[in-house]
Amino acid sequence: MAVWVRTWRHGLALRLLGVGLCILAWRAIAYLMAMAGQGGRAGLVGYALATAAFLFASLGSVLAIMGEHLFDEVQVSARWRRI
Repeated sequence: MAVWVRTWRHGLALRLLGVGLCILAWRAIAYLMAMAGQGGRAGLVGYALATAAFLFASLGSVLAIMGEHLFDEVQVSARWRRI
């Protein structure tokens, strides 16, 4: 992996992107709850919204928590290194 220069702006941008994705997930879940409250059935739109909300919440929480440390290198034991 190429080494790129990381500044505090990169970390802040990644964390803000994560918060934005979490807000998007919250909006999708709120819309799903409104659909269920009106007696809507689970259709293609409902499943697509649920899938999008899950992915946005997962990726958003990781970006908001980890920020720029998401790309940190880790030590791998000799057993798992490539030959």
